[in-house]
Amino acid sequence: MFKILIPVDLTESSYKACTYALSLCDQAQDSQVVLFHCYQDYLDEPTDSDLGLSEQRPSEMATDRVLRRNQVDAQDKLDELYNTLRKVNKNPRLQLERVFMYGLPEECIPEEIQRFKPNLLVMATKGESNMARTFFGTISTNIAQDVKVPVVTVPETYEGTGIRRVLYATDFDKADTKAMEHLQLLLQPFGAVIECVHVADNPDEKDNARLEELRATLQQTATSNLTYTLLEGDDVADALQKFVSEQAIDMIALTTRSRTLLGSLLNPSLTKRMVLESQVPLLIFHASEKV
Repeated sequence: MFKILIPVDLTESSYKACTYALSLCDQAQDSQVVLFHCYQDYLDEPTDSDLGLSEQRPSEMATDRVLRRNQVDAQDKLDELYNTLRKVNKNPRLQLERVFMYGLPEECIPEEIQRFKPNLLVMATKGESNMARTFFGTISTNIAQDVKVPVVTVPETYEGTGIRRVLYATDFDKADTKAMEHLQLLLQPFGAVIECVHVADNPDEKDNARLEELRATLQQTATSNLTYTLLEGDDVADALQKFVSEQAIDMIALTTRSRTLLGSLLNPSLTKRMVLESQVPLLIFHASEKV
């Protein structure tokens, strides 16, 4: 059973993440998906019906009515999303559930991960203006660091479905072997080709030798179709994005163990281009974890 947890904020981008997750389930066959919404108290302007006709009505009663109305609205929107996805789902072996919980996302999501034990956490990214509350923002960064569950971020503009070709960016880190073992296990239900790519300013014989060494090591235990490419470029982000576009890559995979490369990608300017402006989903996973 392949299990996916989708934290949703009930916006259009949430729907995009959900439909993407359903497309993954089509490939994984026996799947279970949980739509998870964390409700927080917030105040809208009270309506006339909330305030009532009497000027003597206590403000606390109006506040309670507004909060109750907001909670009911959120539950209704979650139900609407759930019913919409049930209609568009074409996989009869998919189990779709919804969970509504009161609390903060950074507290509730780890709790639900502990309960549900998903294989993937799928989240939407909405571009630079909303990045503070997506993967590289405080909430999701803490989640990705604290929980040992692979995280997939889906760009709001992404229109693709499924996982056929995945780019794994390597800096010839010693953890590549363990990372690739885990990545292959994670992607096994999808039968994806994994493209191992290294970017160098001026590729030389040393770079080619290290790539061949990586190939020899990984092919000993390979369970997926692996390819190996050495790219020339003085800008890692530009080179990788060009490769993604030219080779029809469906996903970029990064591991938290690839400290050198990940560190370079987290440079603010490169982050914007690799993540905020990425046109394909990004998979962040922990090399030492077992699915």
